[in-house]
Amino acid sequence: MVNYVLLPLVLVSAVGIGFVSAIAGIGGGVLVVPFLILVLGIDVKVAVATSLLCVIVTSSSAASVYLKEGLIDIKALANLEPSTALGAIVGAYITLTAPPHLIKLVLGTLLMYVSLTMIKSVISKRVTQPVVSEDGTSKLRRLLGALTAFIAGLSSGTLGIGGGVIKVPIMNLILKVPIRAAVATSSLMVGLTASAGELPYLIRGLTDPLLALVISAGILPGAILGAKSMKHLRPKYVKIIFSAILLYVATQLIITSVSRWL
Repeated sequence: MVNYVLLPLVLVSAVGIGFVSAIAGIGGGVLVVPFLILVLGIDVKVAVATSLLCVIVTSSSAASVYLKEGLIDIKALANLEPSTALGAIVGAYITLTAPPHLIKLVLGTLLMYVSLTMIKSVISKRVTQPVVSEDGTSKLRRLLGALTAFIAGLSSGTLGIGGGVIKVPIMNLILKVPIRAAVATSSLMVGLTASAGELPYLIRGLTDPLLALVISAGILPGAILGAKSMKHLRPKYVKIIFSAILLYVATQLIITSVSRWL
């Protein structure tokens, strides 16, 4: 467990995590887990369990703002969330039996792939499509989205990241939901996904409630500020910020994992 003398540092860092997470629509877990592992030196399974609890608490703050602004794509949410929740439960049980360094490597590799995919989409810039209409998305794309969402849920339960890190690209690149709407919808979905994935960890007693409370207390105001700032940011810059953060975190996780074999 964490040295509670460091809780003030955790609180301040959580504010920044909340701000960036709301802008990127990633629920915070994708930054909380690496922070707990790389900065505080917490066991990876405790970090994953604690992160999921934080995601549940904090995703509601940004999502409430987006709901008021009418940015949530209910159609995309209904298409993706059932398979994502199922994946989260399966993923949690995988992590409970997997070696910690393997979890770090998988997380790092996943974040690296998503980061490079988003960077590529910025470089090969195309005209952003409008919000998907009633018949604007083919059945094949919806099926592909649902199948990929299961992987998002799997990564959520396995890695404690809420699934937003994959859901945003799924909605933006596969379902053709504009980046702002994808971010907003993801912010609501990650809390639902995290709730499903957290149950197995709670049963095993791996969650640190006090640490989760402090992180949530910092992320909440940061997430609200980030959500309110979203409407003033250009989609291109949102993708660049999102990609740059993921690329750095992915590199650090892969290095720490591979060093176990050297």
